[in-house]
Amino acid sequence: MINTINTGVLPASSAERIVLLDAVRGFALLGILLMNIEYFQRPLQAIMLGFDTQQQGMDYAVAWFSFTFVQGKFYTLFSFLFGLGFVVFMDRAMQKGRGARMLFLRRLVILLMVGVAHLLLIWGGDILHLYGLLGLLLLFFVNSPVKRLWKWGLAFNFVIPVLILWLGVLALQGAMSVPETAAQMQADFEQDRVTLLGDIVRADSIYASGSYWQAVQWRMDEWYSMYLDGGLLFFGLVIFGAFLIGAAFGRAGVFADLSAHRALFKRLMLWGYGLGVPATLIWGVKGQSLDPLYPTVEYAAMITVSQIANLALCLAYIGSLSLLFLRGAKWVAYLAPAGRMALTNYLLQSVVFTLLFYGYGLGLYGEYGRAETTLMALAFYALQLWLSHLWLQRFRMGPMEWCWRVLTYGKIQPARG
Repeated sequence: MINTINTGVLPASSAERIVLLDAVRGFALLGILLMNIEYFQRPLQAIMLGFDTQQQGMDYAVAWFSFTFVQGKFYTLFSFLFGLGFVVFMDRAMQKGRGARMLFLRRLVILLMVGVAHLLLIWGGDILHLYGLLGLLLLFFVNSPVKRLWKWGLAFNFVIPVLILWLGVLALQGAMSVPETAAQMQADFEQDRVTLLGDIVRADSIYASGSYWQAVQWRMDEWYSMYLDGGLLFFGLVIFGAFLIGAAFGRAGVFADLSAHRALFKRLMLWGYGLGVPATLIWGVKGQSLDPLYPTVEYAAMITVSQIANLALCLAYIGSLSLLFLRGAKWVAYLAPAGRMALTNYLLQSVVFTLLFYGYGLGLYGEYGRAETTLMALAFYALQLWLSHLWLQRFRMGPMEWCWRVLTYGKIQPARG
């Protein structure tokens, strides 16, 4: 989520790059909303229960589609764009003779503060604070060449988290094969399940009918427990790996000359869909029956498959949108204003849907099935597209983007276009 500038004064190639990247960011914003909409009226702890197989009809079909083709793919895409934005930001700052590292550090601190406020005061599923924290590690890769960024990107996004997962599962299975420990471990698993279900019931009650401050207190407890039990380790590694892969694309200048990289975009589509579609279909069929609370060898295998699918389809989506943009598909460019205001739109989604569903708002929590909430998400995204177009006809950037820029540079920035 990097700020963009008025493209009217830029060379054609630069203007095209900015419009395309904003369009891809706008597309990612839609995917993030389609993923988050489930957890605007469901506790985050329910992630640990896996796919809800009790859904029926259109609710099941929509949930399965999201589980298979959206979940994991779009936060990977969003993270890819953040890493790419890091390279663009640093290069621009260096060209202008500014202290690039310090500016980026200030930018991250502001993002971290916004993310923590969003997480505690609005919605517990915030990703911005993780970007603020993990983004600090990008400073170790400022001068890294493309190959190093690719190597470490793949290592963090796939190799290291999958290796940790497999080592943990194999150690667990080894311990379960010992009669002396198996019974106690099984009892521990069952106790964990009872505790989780109790937490979900409590969260449902608070979000459905509790006060605003009860919800804030619950989010504080939830955040503390997530960090305490290391539950974000796997997720954090994957996100940081996507940062580095995006940075590799930025360092290679892939989006600096779109026409020159047409063949690359075609390869991203070919290999991305070739690997990603079979992998995600396997995940969609097998993954829905897995129990995250009791990780088995099959569970580790399916998570491995899903990680392949997430990165492959992320790159395939990028290749597809880039080629469509080069071929003049107007609808791709139409997504750009939403992406240009991604921070504002992301936060607005949380504000609107928590007020719609939570007890301190309209109190519609749990009243709608997955198909209905997905329609709500699509309708709201369409509204955001329209409002983003209207806003950017008058202003250079979204209100939150403007605040972020002012705080980063320490002075008032031009607001009107």
